[in-house]
Amino acid sequence: MRSLENAQELIEKVQPDWMGMIFYSKSVRYVPEEAKVALAELPVNKVGVFVNASLEEIKQCIKDFGLTTIQLHGDESVAFTKELKAQTGLEIFKVFAIKESIDWGVLEPYLPVVDYFLFDTFTKAYGGSGQVFDWHLLENYPFDKPFLLSGGLSIEQVAEIKKLQNRLPQLAGLDINSKFEIEPALKDVEKIREFKKLVYN
Repeated sequence: MRSLENAQELIEKVQPDWMGMIFYSKSVRYVPEEAKVALAELPVNKVGVFVNASLEEIKQCIKDFGLTTIQLHGDESVAFTKELKAQTGLEIFKVFAIKESIDWGVLEPYLPVVDYFLFDTFTKAYGGSGQVFDWHLLENYPFDKPFLLSGGLSIEQVAEIKKLQNRLPQLAGLDINSKFEIEPALKDVEKIREFKKLVYN
């Protein structure tokens, strides 16, 4: 998100656990530097989404935007993630883009240095495709580490999402985006409120 008014309305009416801001310049939802004064004061856990950014860039955005959480959406190594955790102490989401299969061994070294995994649909543009991956691949999830589900989530999938929640208690949250937008970075607040009500009530 990047519109102050839209973000304030969403916080008031939906009370999200987290709110994302994308700091990847190639994204159509990129948050410009001039938005930092307005967005920094939002009373919500703010997630900064980064793709292969430097530690310095991430730390500057933490300072400028009051970020509480870092989402690593690129090819960040375990060593980089560990150093980021050590230097900032912030909550970290590590994204894994899913193709036709999942190698759980790749995720295992990240267990000590991240707070949540986030599973998204693979795209060369690092997310934002609006496409859904095969959720059956998660049925053999072998860790206790909580994870978030992303990738083209929509209000039409509520029944399937609830089934997945029942099977996988590690599923801690849902990362919604393109299917709930009026235009890039502008959310349909009423649609999101309805989605939350259907999923969690």
